[in-house]
Amino acid sequence: MIIRDAIHGGIDVNPLEEQILDHPLVQRLRHVRQLSLVHLVYPSALHTRFEHSLGSMHLSGKLAKSLGLSDEQVQLVRLAGLLHDVGHGAFSHSSDRLLIQKTGRTHEMRGMDLVEKTGLKDALQQNGVSMHELRECFEGKGGGTIITSELGCDRMDYLMRDAYFTGVSYSLLDHQRLLETMTLKEGQLVIQEKGAVAAESLLVSRHLMFNAVYLHPTVRICEAMVEKMLDTSLQDGQITMEGVAQGTDDAVLADLAEKRNPLANRLLRRELFKKAFVQPAGQNQTESAKKQMHCIITDALQDADLDEKQHVICLPPENKTHHGIHVLIKDGRVMPLEKISNLVSALNRPSSRDTLIVACEKGMEEKVAKAVQTALAD
Repeated sequence: MIIRDAIHGGIDVNPLEEQILDHPLVQRLRHVRQLSLVHLVYPSALHTRFEHSLGSMHLSGKLAKSLGLSDEQVQLVRLAGLLHDVGHGAFSHSSDRLLIQKTGRTHEMRGMDLVEKTGLKDALQQNGVSMHELRECFEGKGGGTIITSELGCDRMDYLMRDAYFTGVSYSLLDHQRLLETMTLKEGQLVIQEKGAVAAESLLVSRHLMFNAVYLHPTVRICEAMVEKMLDTSLQDGQITMEGVAQGTDDAVLADLAEKRNPLANRLLRRELFKKAFVQPAGQNQTESAKKQMHCIITDALQDADLDEKQHVICLPPENKTHHGIHVLIKDGRVMPLEKISNLVSALNRPSSRDTLIVACEKGMEEKVAKAVQTALAD
């Protein structure tokens, strides 16, 4: 079977993969958007985890063949690429932090648990697929490095796909050259020296996508509203952990809106919170310092008689440095890409998007700004 894809053209799917694709666990991904509610900022960003999983399978298989892996290993890697996101909850990464906090398990761990608890396990084992090796792939070990590493096919596909469907012109990565020039060194995926420019193209694309899309201020506010909606709904008993982990975006949003959840209704009507306070991130700010800042602002807004459902706090994002890509140079040594690339060193500098944002209901911006400024000045 051949499936037509907007990014890769025709994707060949063999009978085993077709059987896995038809399973409800994978079909659910048709209803989990790749970028959560980014379509409220970029209207065409309606693509889903389903087509991303197909793209990851396709690229992973191409890279595995290029690396000279056996047919059995190529099939394992393709299946891991296809299944690597089945553990995502509703709203994809917007629910990740909450699910990790409540369950102690990443979406990869939850995904493998689901594979082993459903009929997928029997179908895979009957076709000679080792659950142990598949779990290792999910963990980024063995062939899993092809999918999950800094140079991996998961990242390659989502950068191209997200750029295409958001309509921005930042899909600059030369994925064909990357696939041709990657190799395995002591079990780790590295780029040959002749492919260093292609590796730079991936990092440039990632940098631009973070600045233009993933860290867009309104996108950050949307994601914070989703996180607060889910967190407060759990506290209020309007949704269960299972509902978050196995729900779908539109179903969860519609259910909570019907229960008169104010944040769900706001998101459905695109009545987003407005920026009230923005402050550049401090240099080398620790996670502990960020949590303390969050507590200080939360207390200040509570003292100013704001309900927690009337505001969100977007802490400065984690600094996205690039330390995981290594280059195999001609004399056989392996060196970090940033050691031989001035461009990568420049990309590691702090971004203008690394800000603290406090947003609230329209009309309350002045009150919120004053409360936050006073609290942070003390």
